[in-house]
Amino acid sequence: MNIVHCNGSCKNYKAKSGLDGGRYEQGQKRCPECEVFVEWEGLFCPCCGRLLRTKPRARKLKRKLALSRTR
Repeated sequence: MNIVHCNGSCKNYKAKSGLDGGRYEQGQKRCPECEVFVEWEGLFCPCCGRLLRTKPRARKLKRKLALSRTR
């Protein structure tokens, strides 16, 4: 099993909080290891290499995202 750790370079890609819409709607991704939202084109965190989350986990937010994408 590979143990991954945050080395701090994710701070360079840290996303700013948006006012209009949710973070996932704006294309931001969340790293579960570093616990930050990043603006990054890849699927894996540039800092620790973990798979980034591109969709919310909460049911309410999943519905909100689905509605915004159908419009």
